Amino acid sequence: MKSAEAALAVGEDGKFAEARTADLIDLLLTIGHIDGQFHARERTLVESFLEQVILKGAESLGQDPASRERLRINYHLHFSRIFHTVDAELASLVGEMPRAEPESFLGPRLTVRALTTFASFPMAQRPAVMAMVRSLIQADGKVTPAEQAVHDELMTFVAAKATPHPAPGPARPLAISAIHWNELKAVSHPLLDPLEMTYSPHPIELKSQLDRDQDLVDRAMQAWNRQRMMGNRRLEGVTDIGQLPPGSQFLDGFVHVMRPDRPVELIVLGDLHGCYGCLKAALLQSDFLRRVWLHQWDPANHPDVKLVFLGDYIDRGLYSFDGVLRTVLQLFTALPDNVVVLRGNHESFISGPEGVWSAVAPAEALTSIMPYVPRPLLESYKLLFDQMPTSFLFDRTMFVHGGIPRDDSFAKHYQDLGSLNHGELRFQMLWSDPSQTDAVPLGIQRRNPRFNFGREQFRAFMEKTGFTTMIRGHEKIDAGFELTYDLGDLMLINLFSAGGWDNRDLPLDSSYRKVTPMALTLRHGYGAPLAIPWPIHYQPFNFDTHNGFHRERIVLPYLSE
Repeated sequence: MKSAEAALAVGEDGKFAEARTADLIDLLLTIGHIDGQFHARERTLVESFLEQVILKGAESLGQDPASRERLRINYHLHFSRIFHTVDAELASLVGEMPRAEPESFLGPRLTVRALTTFASFPMAQRPAVMAMVRSLIQADGKVTPAEQAVHDELMTFVAAKATPHPAPGPARPLAISAIHWNELKAVSHPLLDPLEMTYSPHPIELKSQLDRDQDLVDRAMQAWNRQRMMGNRRLEGVTDIGQLPPGSQFLDGFVHVMRPDRPVELIVLGDLHGCYGCLKAALLQSDFLRRVWLHQWDPANHPDVKLVFLGDYIDRGLYSFDGVLRTVLQLFTALPDNVVVLRGNHESFISGPEGVWSAVAPAEALTSIMPYVPRPLLESYKLLFDQMPTSFLFDRTMFVHGGIPRDDSFAKHYQDLGSLNHGELRFQMLWSDPSQTDAVPLGIQRRNPRFNFGREQFRAFMEKTGFTTMIRGHEKIDAGFELTYDLGDLMLINLFSAGGWDNRDLPLDSSYRKVTPMALTLRHGYGAPLAIPWPIHYQPFNFDTHNGFHRERIVLPYLSE
């Protein structure tokens, strides 16, 4: 393996290929975890590979033995940190698996990750990488089916011809500004403050809270039913949103539609996951509630404003049903024409004779309330989630929680924009994720409800539906905002609005603490469409003076006879 290590350590310029070494760590660790257990012999082999690559890299840069040794030690420390970070990330992937068929989750996800990382290596270095892969999967004395499958996929990739990618042109469908700091306009609001009540351990007070939540759930479903009556089947036969009259705004089944004919501003929030402080901060930074009131009273001088939620209101954070979801429903029922509530994959409950359970695991929100909440309310939450819309078509931008459907499902069920109401397409668009590859083989996609798709598959979907930009959540990204695909005439944006290193709404060991929670403002009708990302200033809502969920409450003790 000496020649392989030397080939990977030194780049075309004769210098140490540091970034490529980080990719090699990612690839080997991904394959090591692919069968669900990273064997000690596999770990030892990866560490040995890494040490040899570092040694060759230090020899290519060091002028004398002392300098080479210093470089070797520094590189060893640097790449050891990368090793342990990637190792922990891969081990934590099981925390986002669907509850159904969990055994099918890990292999396909990691296979796509391996293919994407492998594609970053130059053609000349791929044989050396494959030699390392073969040694790795044989290190523990047996090749598991998952290891053989990823090896075969990589060999297929090696044999395939590379697809050239055109450079992104100047005609982006949506301009993206630099990150903008959005100041808080207030620290409280009369619509929000009364909602900030955790569930009480006292049975009488708890019943009163649950009755109010039941009423809120009922009113939300009634509001969607009214909207659906006005928009029922209006998308049938419509193959392009441009066929709708300007000014159209309706809900057809599970698809919100708006074709604006005047200036409008969208405030977009990604996954909130029980982080109530992030939600409250974003509302008060954007001044959404006051701006809606101003537009209602004086539309000529105050443009319209909408609030768009991309789903995943529950789990992970501490304030799911009593915090984020309760507030989102209150906003929607108070302002149904200004608030778009989309469903996330975490808003999926299953009901059976033994009770109600979540379609994702772990499901901290449901597990926390199940002992105290009556079965009828849990069933109502299931109905609420089942009725949540799943996409929002705004001019040439599509908002969804996850991504695009599988190739075979899309070809089978799609005829017009009304087809986005099909149950199979809706389910898949809640779960899918983009990957940095051209296309993910259909066989891999079929093995996993949370499947990946590639750039060319994204292009085919967007061109068929007539949209140029997709804005989605679903995937935790540490930066909070990411332009995932920039294909010149097509764009895919990822937004995540939960997180914060010191956010008291998160458990102490939450991986979301690495995330900078972000929101997005989309301006339409002020010239070229413009997207403005901005950080969510959640810190003031870590304190009980501005967030009732952190307030100590005196509760009467429950006394039994």
